[in-house]
Amino acid sequence: MSVHLPDLAAAILAGGRASRYGGAPKGMLVLPGGRTIVERTIAETRAAGLEQVALIANDPGPYVDLGVPIIPDQRPGSGPLGGIEAALAHFAARRGVLVLPCDLPGIGRAEIAALLSGFGAAGRSGAPVVAQGPDGFWHPLCAVVPSALLPAVRRAIDEGRLGVYRLWRALEAVPVRFERDTPFFNVNEPEDLERWLLAEALPSGRRAHSQPA
Repeated sequence: MSVHLPDLAAAILAGGRASRYGGAPKGMLVLPGGRTIVERTIAETRAAGLEQVALIANDPGPYVDLGVPIIPDQRPGSGPLGGIEAALAHFAARRGVLVLPCDLPGIGRAEIAALLSGFGAAGRSGAPVVAQGPDGFWHPLCAVVPSALLPAVRRAIDEGRLGVYRLWRALEAVPVRFERDTPFFNVNEPEDLERWLLAEALPSGRRAHSQPA
């Protein structure tokens, strides 16, 4: 499944410190089959129709062999919103940027294509499009963001408003609802990859969570 939107690009956010992994990059965890999480995400993003993919990371070392541009944050220490700022600045000539975190072992071309289609359906509204789980939970780092929102993102960082979820709410983001949550399961702790594999095997494919601030 792919969507033909040549004026969009993709950025994978890999700027976190991964402190619960002892500093090892979560995106380089190896999945069953031998690929890392980041390698799989890049492949699925391209399969969904986006050829231009960049990795947003302040330490390029682990990712130099992936064959994609590695872009540092413009303002390190600004959290995921700083990564989004760097992505929008890098792809400023594009209409919008799909952003995804680096630690989603299950995100696939179907979910990515649905987000791209949602962005296309939103037309020129100027609002971000964000993934929403079956229970209404937003996944704010799984979004398509208009490049024109770069000033709003920069202003939020200037003012110390670093919460991505709250910024998307303020910008009247358009949710794209999904029937399963497991594609958006993120790996935060060493046990999470095993939890995800178990969740993938369950009929419901859902998990417990709390809405971010």
